[in-house]
Amino acid sequence: MNEVAIKKMKELGAKLREASKAYYQEDREIMPNVEYDALYDKLAAMEKETGVVLADSPTVNVGYEAVEQLPKEEHERPMLSLDKTKERETLREFIGEHPTLLSWKLDGLTIVLTYENGELVKAVTRGNGIVGEVITNNARVFKNIPLKISFEGRLVLRGEAIITYSDFERINEQIGDADAKYKNPRNLCSGSVRQLNNEITAKRNVRFYAFSLVSADGVDFHNSREEQFRWLAARDLRLLNIGR
Repeated sequence: MNEVAIKKMKELGAKLREASKAYYQEDREIMPNVEYDALYDKLAAMEKETGVVLADSPTVNVGYEAVEQLPKEEHERPMLSLDKTKERETLREFIGEHPTLLSWKLDGLTIVLTYENGELVKAVTRGNGIVGEVITNNARVFKNIPLKISFEGRLVLRGEAIITYSDFERINEQIGDADAKYKNPRNLCSGSVRQLNNEITAKRNVRFYAFSLVSADGVDFHNSREEQFRWLAARDLRLLNIGR
């Protein structure tokens, strides 16, 4: 039910943003005010019912803020690097006869999110694996991070912040100086996530994809990573595509 509701909320949000852009930026009206108000009220009611508020919801006004520096914070659990291979046989040998979940490796910037009482309260970069930079203000304007979720306990998860190739190319096209263009999406994402002014971050269309649930108060996942992933997806914490 929650997934169906969130899908409907996304559709309502898209319609409202399109109407708002047409009215305020293009001086044209694509729906009557009474229809806009009805859709807005319906979205607000669904957010209240589900306990989920998406980052780009028209009901939310995320204030832009500039800071002098990004504070640093030690991770509750060290973020260690995994071993890696490009050889299929090495992977098969590692898997053996065990049931296995595989997910895409995205080349971005690893972020740790913390929710408390259903609200996003903290976002920290991986940093050196022990200490990261607090970028909560920037994470609030990522394209797809829910600001509120339907879970009242404390939730900590890890994921990858990325910028798509289409947005990367769009941003580079706006830079006249060839030497000033970004070399790849990861470099652009790294700089965007760590901006001191989150208005710049918002314009970069940074997206977040979870790949690991660190903890969720009071929830028993029966030692199943698949169950963790499905639980996160039901709260619109988008995951990397998974295969078995």
